[in-house]
Amino acid sequence: MWIAVCAAVVGSSAAANVVPAADALPGTPPSTPAPPGEPTSSASPQDRQAAQPPPQAFADPAGATATGDWGGWRRDLKSAGVDFQLYYNQQFQAVLKGGRTTDGSPRGSASFDLILILDLEKLSAMPETEALIHAQQNCGLGVNAYVDGLTQVNDDADGHVDLHVGQAWVRKHFLDRRVSLTVGFLDFQTIVDRNAVANSEDKQFLHQMLDNNPLIPLNIGLGAALSLKPIPQYTFIAGAGDAESILYKPGFSTALHDDSAFFAYMEHEITLTLPSARGSLPGSWRVGLVYDPRDKNVLLDEDEKPRTRTDDYGYYVSADQRVFREQAGSEQGLSIFGRYGYRDSRLNRTNTFWSAGVSYRGLVPGRDNDVAAFGFAAQTSSAQYRRFINETAGTEAVYELYYAIELTPWCVLTPDVQYVHNPGAIDGVGHAVTAGVRLRLSF
Repeated sequence: MWIAVCAAVVGSSAAANVVPAADALPGTPPSTPAPPGEPTSSASPQDRQAAQPPPQAFADPAGATATGDWGGWRRDLKSAGVDFQLYYNQQFQAVLKGGRTTDGSPRGSASFDLILILDLEKLSAMPETEALIHAQQNCGLGVNAYVDGLTQVNDDADGHVDLHVGQAWVRKHFLDRRVSLTVGFLDFQTIVDRNAVANSEDKQFLHQMLDNNPLIPLNIGLGAALSLKPIPQYTFIAGAGDAESILYKPGFSTALHDDSAFFAYMEHEITLTLPSARGSLPGSWRVGLVYDPRDKNVLLDEDEKPRTRTDDYGYYVSADQRVFREQAGSEQGLSIFGRYGYRDSRLNRTNTFWSAGVSYRGLVPGRDNDVAAFGFAAQTSSAQYRRFINETAGTEAVYELYYAIELTPWCVLTPDVQYVHNPGAIDGVGHAVTAGVRLRLSF
């Protein structure tokens, strides 16, 4: 039904020649809003109230959400400190060739995301403080098992999972927002190893290796993160998360006991803005370290005594950079990205990872808000794993191409094609080709 609604309104959207806000563009993460409690302009409250647009109607093809502005209630709630967001993602994929099997393909999967952002300064007089609650429900495993790779061809297909909490935290800012402390139930995917071009299976690449760095344990559970921003161009992040957390569980039984263990993260981020005749070209370059305290078997020769270690370290790099802008004031243009990761070869099956790719917004004339992207990623079996466990182990690689079509600002349809080389990084599984489509609705 929603696909029909999207198709019906696309003609009127084009006729109106509406250019939505940048944070509504498909295939890219939403832009960062102004910090809670800080004005976005110097206009008086009376002027701002007079300049407010009329409420958005339900299913308005020019609106930001399918449900509109709730007769003005949504806008009023946001002004009062309550921001409500609801998203639905539906994927449908088929294994066209190779993999473990093509029998039973194609398969579908879906997820709901409900996000509530609270400005506690407005709601409870807690200065420079905000809170977030993210509830999620998942349905379907998709074709991940049919490909049988080390990582998922659809990172959003997590099986049948009832409504659960994905994030619930409070963030306090200090020293004019140069210091921030976040405490609660955290998803470290949103804190470290971020990337403006490849960091969301809901809007960008579907494959797990192009969504995140698979060698970095991006913990979901109880934890804390400290962010320091002494100058606008540099940010330091330190964090810790429950290493024994169980997905979809609160985490008190694992994080708050005598034998608890925590992942540790440290990241440096530098923002680099390149000059150009058509406007600035922003980018972010990150390098980080991770400590993994989980008890792991050391990969040994047959004549060596078995033993375990709990001191696994790794490092990673994640970078994104816009390199071309079509014209001044336009978001159309070319961006590039890359990642690298390394872990101890005696403790991990794969210990080297890298990825790279490009993303172009507005590649097709007249489709200024569509996004075309191509990415490559690979992870390689460690030398010790090949020597002691499986001498045929090698490299698993993926090539992914997608085109995000903005039918309306709240309805995006994305055809996606992937080629997975050597699924599982072992011989015996044929190279896989998958094709599918993703629908994203913003309510």
